[in-house]
Amino acid sequence: MANNKKSKTKSSTKSSKRPNLGMVRGPEEPNPASAVLDSVIGFLLRFRKYGNDILGIFLALIAMLILLGLFGLSSGAWLLSWVASLKKWLGWGGSLLLVGSLGMGSLLSFRPYKEGFTARDWGKVISIEFAAFSLLGLLSVIGGNSIETSDNFGGLVGWGLSELIGMLFSALPDILGNILRVLLFIIFIVIGTMLGFGLFGRAVTSFEFNLSGGKKRKTRAVSAQPSVSISSMSQDEIESPKKTGRTKKASIPAEHRKQFKVEDQFEDQMDAPLPRDEQLPDLSLLDIGKNVKPDERHINQTAGLIEKTLAEFGIPAKVINFQIGPTVTQFAIEPGYIQKPGTTDEDNRQKVRVSQISALQKDLALTLSAERLRIQAPVPGRSYVGIEVPNKRFSMVKLRPILETETFYKVKSPLAIAMGRNVSGIPVVADLTKMPHLLIAGTTGSGKSVCIAAITTCLVMNNSPADLRIVMIDPKMVELVRFNGLPHLIGKVETNLERIGGVLRWVVAEMQNRYKKLEELRARDIESYNRKVQRRKEYETMPRIVVLIDELADLMMSAAESTETTIVRLAQMARAVGIHLIVATQRPSTDVVTGLIKANFPARLSFAVASGMDSRVILDGPGAESLLGRGDMLFLSPEGGMPLRAQGVMISDQEIENVINYWQEAWNIEGSEEEQESPWETMMVDEAILATRDNLAEDAIEIIKDTGRASASMFQRRLKIGYPRAARLVDELENMGVIGPSRGGGREREILIDTDNYDDGEL
Repeated sequence: MANNKKSKTKSSTKSSKRPNLGMVRGPEEPNPASAVLDSVIGFLLRFRKYGNDILGIFLALIAMLILLGLFGLSSGAWLLSWVASLKKWLGWGGSLLLVGSLGMGSLLSFRPYKEGFTARDWGKVISIEFAAFSLLGLLSVIGGNSIETSDNFGGLVGWGLSELIGMLFSALPDILGNILRVLLFIIFIVIGTMLGFGLFGRAVTSFEFNLSGGKKRKTRAVSAQPSVSISSMSQDEIESPKKTGRTKKASIPAEHRKQFKVEDQFEDQMDAPLPRDEQLPDLSLLDIGKNVKPDERHINQTAGLIEKTLAEFGIPAKVINFQIGPTVTQFAIEPGYIQKPGTTDEDNRQKVRVSQISALQKDLALTLSAERLRIQAPVPGRSYVGIEVPNKRFSMVKLRPILETETFYKVKSPLAIAMGRNVSGIPVVADLTKMPHLLIAGTTGSGKSVCIAAITTCLVMNNSPADLRIVMIDPKMVELVRFNGLPHLIGKVETNLERIGGVLRWVVAEMQNRYKKLEELRARDIESYNRKVQRRKEYETMPRIVVLIDELADLMMSAAESTETTIVRLAQMARAVGIHLIVATQRPSTDVVTGLIKANFPARLSFAVASGMDSRVILDGPGAESLLGRGDMLFLSPEGGMPLRAQGVMISDQEIENVINYWQEAWNIEGSEEEQESPWETMMVDEAILATRDNLAEDAIEIIKDTGRASASMFQRRLKIGYPRAARLVDELENMGVIGPSRGGGREREILIDTDNYDDGEL
C-alpha cells in the first residue's frame, strides 16, 4: 500500500509540472494535441531571435517585387494585378511603399535583436506614416483633385484625403481653398517628417540660435539646476570612443528590468547672466564646453544588472534612483529584508547589512565590466547605498559654466574656487578663506597640475592684481611657467630648488611684517585692517597672497627639515594676514605629508593614487585608489566628514593665454624683467653675505661697545678662540667698517662706530 501511494504521488507531481494548454481528459492521461502544441510553440520560440531577420528579408522581397512591377521589368497575372491596385489606391505613392519596405527591411535585418519596439519607435513610425499620407493628399491636389486622374497622382487614398480636407474650406472660393489645402498638407508633411526622424529638437535649437543674434557661442546663464559637465579627456576620445569589441550582453529577468527616464535636466538654460564687475575679465575668454547626452538604455541595463547580481548572492535590494555625473553614474540601492534563520513568520525579518553589499564590490565590477567601481555605504544623509559606475562616455567640466552658476555667485568670496561637478552634475564650489589651506595629492597624470592651473585661472578671473598676489613654486619646471607675465604674480615662477627655500622664508618674513601692521591698527585680521585703512590715507591696503607649490616631494627630499618647519609655520599663522597655501604632491607618503603638515591642512583633495595606504594618508580613509584618473577626485572639506566625489575642472592653454593677455593689456605690462624682479632677491643676497660671516661677529661687536678696544689677542681671551680665528674675525670687522686698518707697531685698531648709538640691525 505504501508503494502504491508513493507511485501515485510521483505521477501526480509530474502531471502538475507539465504545462497543460489543451483540454484535459483525465488527471493522469495527457492530451496528445496539447503535447503537439507545446512542441510546436517550443520549437518556434527557439527561433524568435531570428524573427527580425525573417521579417526584414520578407519586406525587402516585397520592395523588389514592387520595383519590378512599377518599371515593367517583370510580368505576371498576380504581379500586374497587384501593381495595378497599388497605382489605383496610392498612385505615385507606390514608390513610397517601395522605399518604406526597403528601408524597414534593411533596418530589421541589420538591427541587433531586441524584444518589441519601444514607445518612442512606434511614435516615429506613426509620424512617418502621417507624413506619407499627407504627401498623397498633396499629390492629389496638385493633380487637379480628380478621381479619373488619381492613378497618376495620389490615388484613391490621396483623393479621399484631399476631399476630406476640402470640406473644411467648402465655403471659400475654389482657388483659395486649393491654396489652403496645399499649405495644410505641406505643414503636415514637415511636422510628420521632423517628428519621425527626430529633427524637431534640432530645429528648435537652431531657431533659438538665430533668435539670439547668430552668435557662435550660447549665452550660458546662471541656473539653479546644474548641467552635465566635462572631464579631462581629449575631444577626440569624447566624440569617437574606442570600441573594444562586441561582447554578449547578459540577459536580465523581467523582475529586475528598469524603465528609468533621463529627463532634460542637463540642458543649458538661457537665463539672464548675473552681474559682474566691469574691471574683471569677461567670461567669453573661457570656453563653454559641450555636454554629452547620457545613454538611457545603458543606465537601465546597468541598474538591472546590479539588482540581478545582488539577488544571485542572496541579497534582496532594489535600485530606486540614479544620479548622472560627468564621469560616473551613482545608483541608489535600497537594501531589502531577509528572513531570520529558523523562522517562518514574516515579522521575524532583518534588514540586509550594509557591509554585505560593500563586500561585493569586485563581483559587481566583474558583472558590469567596469574598470573601477566604488561603493559608498551609506551615502551621507541618505537612506541608501551608492554604487558609482563609470559612464560609457565621459564629459569635460569647463570653468566658465561653473562661474555662471548661482552656486558660485552665492559664495560671495574673493577667493571662491570652482572645484568641479559632483556625481549629480551639481557644481562643487569651495572658499579658500575658510579652508584656509589646501593639500592636493595624486599620481602622475591624475590631474594635479591641471587642477592648480584651473584654481589659478579661477582666482585671477575674479580678482585684480591690486586685490590678489600669487607666488608660484614649480620644481617640475614645466607646468606653471606658462603663467609668467601674469600681473598677479610676485616675481616669476620659481623652479630652482636652491632658491625655493629663500622664497618660502620671504613669505614668512612678509607674514611677520603684516602682523606688525595689524598690531599698529589693532586689527584682528586682514579684512578688518583693510576696512580701517580705507579711512586713513597714510596706509595702504594689503592684497591677499596665495602660494602655490606644485611638488612638495622634491622640496622634502632637498631640505626636509627647513621645508616642513616653514610650511607648518605658514599654515598655522598665515590665515589672519591673508596668506593661503595650496600644496600638491604626487607621493602622499608619511615622509612627505608628515603629521604636522597634515594636521594644519584640514582641506584635502585627492586624485587617483596608487594604493589604499596613500589614500589613508591623504584622506584618512580608503577610496582614492578606486578613482578613474583624468580629473576624477575626492574632496575632503574641513566642514564635512566624508569625502565628496567630483570631476575636476579642465582648463586649456588657450584659455590661460587669453586671461593673461587681458590682464597685461589692462595693466599695461609687457613682461619686462625689471617689473618682474622678485622681491626676495634682496633678502637672498643678504643671506648669502651673512652665510660667509663668522657667527661670533656680533659677539665681537658687543665686546668693542663695552671696552672701546679691538685686537686679536683680546678676542682670543674674551671669546676663548685660537689666534687664527681671532685674526680672521679682526679682518671681517674691518671689512664691515667697524674698525679701522692696522696701524702697525702692535697698536690697537681704531674704532669707527659710535659705541653708544650703534644698532646691531645695521649689519
